[in-house]
Amino acid sequence: MKKYAALLLALILAFSLSACAGNTGGSSEQRQVDSSQAESGPIMSTPKSENTPGISPSEDSEVSGEALKSEASEPVNKVLVAYFSRMGNTAWEDGVDAVTSASLNTIDGDFYGNAQLLAGYAQKFTGGDLFLIETEQTYPSDYRETTDQATIEQRDNARPALRSHVENMEQYDTIVLIYPNWWGDLPMPLYTFLEEYDFSGKTILPLCTHEGSGLSRTENTIADLCPGAQVLGGLSVRGGNAASAQSDVENWLNNSGVFD
Repeated sequence: MKKYAALLLALILAFSLSACAGNTGGSSEQRQVDSSQAESGPIMSTPKSENTPGISPSEDSEVSGEALKSEASEPVNKVLVAYFSRMGNTAWEDGVDAVTSASLNTIDGDFYGNAQLLAGYAQKFTGGDLFLIETEQTYPSDYRETTDQATIEQRDNARPALRSHVENMEQYDTIVLIYPNWWGDLPMPLYTFLEEYDFSGKTILPLCTHEGSGLSRTENTIADLCPGAQVLGGLSVRGGNAASAQSDVENWLNNSGVFD
């Protein structure tokens, strides 16, 4: 009996050890699965890329993210800064200076027209394309002779021919239009320029230099010449203040609501 009892006890002990070994293997496998889930968990729960909303960081998703970002981005406001100035439209005589010829400024020994300076300020603020409206026939070097010629052009309702032209005007959304006030009106080359293109759907911002007349009725004239365009409130800058008017131009553009 003792032999049988010892044998039975040995069998029971062996069976118990085998079962324990099997349970240990199962626990090890379970821990391995849990570990794998723990490694994948943080990847699934990390915040999405700040640069690409909704896309997890990876080389592939960066490319997709750029495409999504491009598709979702707002259309770019393409700006043209078009200006008419005596600088670039005058046959200057030798010895001319800013004292004897009005509408010129001397900066570091170089001459700049009033409208030219304002155009530079506008271009700096908007990042737009700069365009000089040039006439085929130049104006006299003497300021009085230029104003006399302007009088004749107005009397004749002339349309002076231009030698510079904007290619693909349709690509521009906003036009910053800069010009001097000549006898209470636009210079006649501005009539030629504005009648040459279709400004429908575009926004026009008038910026005028003057010696006391302000904008006169030039805003209304621009609106009449550009049916379908939105002509916003303009800014007038006295010619003698053009060189120091950068902040005035930038504040005006900033407050226009076009460049928000």
